[in-house]
Amino acid sequence: MEDLSFNSRAPFTRWVTTKGLLREAFSVVDVGVQGGASVRWDLLDDHLVFHGFDAIAEVIDELKQQNAGRTNRHFHAFAIGAADGEREFYVNPANPTASSMFRQGGNRPDPATEQARMVPVRRLDSLLAAGVIPRCDFLKVDVEGFEKDVYRGARELLQAGVLAVETETNFSISPEYPKSHFATIAEIALDHHLLFFDLGFNRIPRASFQRALARRNVKLDTGSNMLGRPTTFNVLFCRDLVDEADHKDNYATPPPPVNVDQTIKTMIVCELYGLSDVALDVAERFAEKLGHRLDVDHAIALLADPQCRAPDQIFELTRLQRRISDLERSTSWRVTAPLRAFKRLLRRSDNGA
Repeated sequence: MEDLSFNSRAPFTRWVTTKGLLREAFSVVDVGVQGGASVRWDLLDDHLVFHGFDAIAEVIDELKQQNAGRTNRHFHAFAIGAADGEREFYVNPANPTASSMFRQGGNRPDPATEQARMVPVRRLDSLLAAGVIPRCDFLKVDVEGFEKDVYRGARELLQAGVLAVETETNFSISPEYPKSHFATIAEIALDHHLLFFDLGFNRIPRASFQRALARRNVKLDTGSNMLGRPTTFNVLFCRDLVDEADHKDNYATPPPPVNVDQTIKTMIVCELYGLSDVALDVAERFAEKLGHRLDVDHAIALLADPQCRAPDQIFELTRLQRRISDLERSTSWRVTAPLRAFKRLLRRSDNGA
């Protein structure tokens, strides 16, 4: 799946963190933490407090080993849901990221490869009440279709001041999501004043199309993301502080107020996700409030960065370089190598003449 943009330059975030302008910790809760914390959070250094959850105990054990000594990063072997207890979970050993509370189907691997196991399930609200996790600034959820249950068990956490959410979603309908997965999640987000800000997605051809190509011995380039309907989406929801201040009547309930640290954190989220224009807009709109903490003119100068989404081009370049490398290792490329060498020799001879 296509990741959301990551602005690794992030001059405003680097300035804020190195100068001690952020006086509160930046709390991230990651549900479905396989692969570890996103590299974007590395830019927060010691300001980060990270809690990651996954139902697969082996994944958590490995992440704890990898993060030994990083006292601000915590990993928990729980599934997260709408009720505390235990539940059957289906582990896919061949592709652990596809493990789910639901049996797989469609274009997914053969369900026969799944291994059912009982796992502990906790609500985020229960963990908040018990002091296991702090109030959360940023929530990320990627749980293979179980997202609604995660959010149902996190109402108090969301209400306590979540500024942004990254979630996996799709536009499919099912008995669990009769109005579509996206519509269900978007409604929950809007209930907590979180608006749609960005998305990335992949395309997957239908299984019948893939089988037809296989019968013709045609290899499908799964990395091109060019074939099939958009399938799985990464979506960013975020509070729009400027819209909340200028158009309160657009919201069914009054948006909760934010302090200076929460305002800066919202700007950080926007910059890290390549939305520096939004962060700059917040700086201008709340210049008086922010001015008690930081140099607003300098913040605006840092955020006026037309390259804030340039890393997308780097990711695309990396993909193209990988495809070129695959081509150069191919049989056809090796077979035609003498012809290309002869052509270069002729070109040099012509230039010498």
